[in-house]
Amino acid sequence: MAPAPRVPPEDADEAARALLSRWQEAGDVDALDELLRGEVEVLARRLRARAGGPFSASMSASDLAQEAVFRYLRLEDAPEFEDPRALRAYLWTSAWRLLVNRLQRPGRDVVRLSDSETTSLSGVFGTTGGFRGLEQAEQRTALEVVVNLLKPEDREALGLVYFQGLSIDEAAKRAGISRGALDMRLMRARTRLAERLVGWADVVG
Repeated sequence: MAPAPRVPPEDADEAARALLSRWQEAGDVDALDELLRGEVEVLARRLRARAGGPFSASMSASDLAQEAVFRYLRLEDAPEFEDPRALRAYLWTSAWRLLVNRLQRPGRDVVRLSDSETTSLSGVFGTTGGFRGLEQAEQRTALEVVVNLLKPEDREALGLVYFQGLSIDEAAKRAGISRGALDMRLMRARTRLAERLVGWADVVG
């Protein structure tokens, strides 16, 4: 198979700038998803090149890159950037500090998945060959990223049904909304997860 054509750096920068604009000006989470996936790949490559030896089976360059992204998502008042290079520098600083200090500080609002929750979601949404081929820890990483990119109300609906095992009627009552509204949120969450897992499964591990 012929290698994919290489995107000129100027074209890649322009695409990243457009994604950043869509996220910061219009709140487009799809743009944020695509932008951060690219940044995880860039950060992981830089960390491997810069650090080399310190990485082990329990701490990979991808782990640190993804953790830097998680820290950005945790911020209630996330900083805005005029240029994608400024975002990259911000994430790089965070990832490098993680490597140096080996920090594992729990976040405020970021969802972390247990083994049972990972298994539950993997069975429902792990429909792609690439995702099925990942180890459980890698599946958890991909799932945590996409779950945390959902709208809070969609994430709540997903948790009530798949994590707490409630019926649709019970989940709707717990959320204080109609069954139809809960159904709509759940369908939206399922669709978003399925779409995003395809992309994120390619950059974890």
